[in-house]
Amino acid sequence: MNFITIGVLGTLMVLGLSGALITTITDSADTDFFINWAGTFFMCATPFQIMMAVVWKHEYPNVLKKMSTPIEGLTLTLLFLLAGCIITPVLIFTVGQGSLTPILIHYIIQSVGLSLLVIIVFDCWPIRQFTSNPLLLGLGTLLYCYILDFILFSIFYDYSFMSSAPFYTESLNPNGLFNAITSLSFAVTAVAFVMVLIMFEMWPVPQIAKGGNQPLFGFIATLLILLLSGLTYYLFVELLKIEPMEYMVRGPVCIIFGAFIVDNMMQFQLFSTLKQPLKGAAKMLVCLVCAGAMYELYEWILPYIAGEDLPSGPSTGYAKEAWIATAMLGITFPIINIVSGAFKFWPIKRLS
Repeated sequence: MNFITIGVLGTLMVLGLSGALITTITDSADTDFFINWAGTFFMCATPFQIMMAVVWKHEYPNVLKKMSTPIEGLTLTLLFLLAGCIITPVLIFTVGQGSLTPILIHYIIQSVGLSLLVIIVFDCWPIRQFTSNPLLLGLGTLLYCYILDFILFSIFYDYSFMSSAPFYTESLNPNGLFNAITSLSFAVTAVAFVMVLIMFEMWPVPQIAKGGNQPLFGFIATLLILLLSGLTYYLFVELLKIEPMEYMVRGPVCIIFGAFIVDNMMQFQLFSTLKQPLKGAAKMLVCLVCAGAMYELYEWILPYIAGEDLPSGPSTGYAKEAWIATAMLGITFPIINIVSGAFKFWPIKRLS
């Protein structure tokens, strides 16, 4: 099989596994449990999963190198779940002050995006300056991500508009500069542009940085990401007046999802004969098609799994938007990494 066939079959496997898992969780509990507890658990483990793939390259601990593919994949999946079992209660009883609230969930969502920025764009700077030990580098980078996330969260997120909600206490509110929904939707927009930059293989940052090392490379890339994010957010939310959460789910969330299909599921081989920026532009076009198709798929299947078509908008607590975002990035995203990274498309490649 060529990489496209493997990628398509792998994507179908991912969607099947995700659908089965989401349905099982919902049937065993309810939709609220799926959105809040299950989604949070998986998102808490996702930065660790990203670290395992990029920093450890699925080769640490060293015993993994001696394992066959399915055993290695199972071990990596168990490490992912173990990370969720450790990180979830730690965040609930520190940042969440003992409660799982939308405030904590927003912090956790931002931690996933920030881990992509620090690990991929900054190449684990500044932790890499102090150690090359894989254990210290990986875990130290994760700790740095969570601390940086807390600082940014405290500066930019304000939940005063939720003061009448039953979960709200003043001690939970960071009292930051912007309405939290604005901050969250902008942060997810920035993550989408991280994924776009990866599709462009960081072009044009190397040309601008002229081979500059970290942190210069990372800062230039971040400025570019923030500029593009600001322009995009202003266009869709301020000029076109699209509600921020609807914009976030229909746009950035789906683009992030599409980017992982274009790159991870296609084993980073799509349009390999093209040079940048044409290669990135071609990938971006496919990504947008995948993004639109995936939103339609998840919106269509929602009532069949949840048992009803959830309402959307701020007056209903963004139920529909939360379900689609959780299903896409909370559940399906880590399963993409498990199928393409941990299991290396086993057993599909074995059949080829």
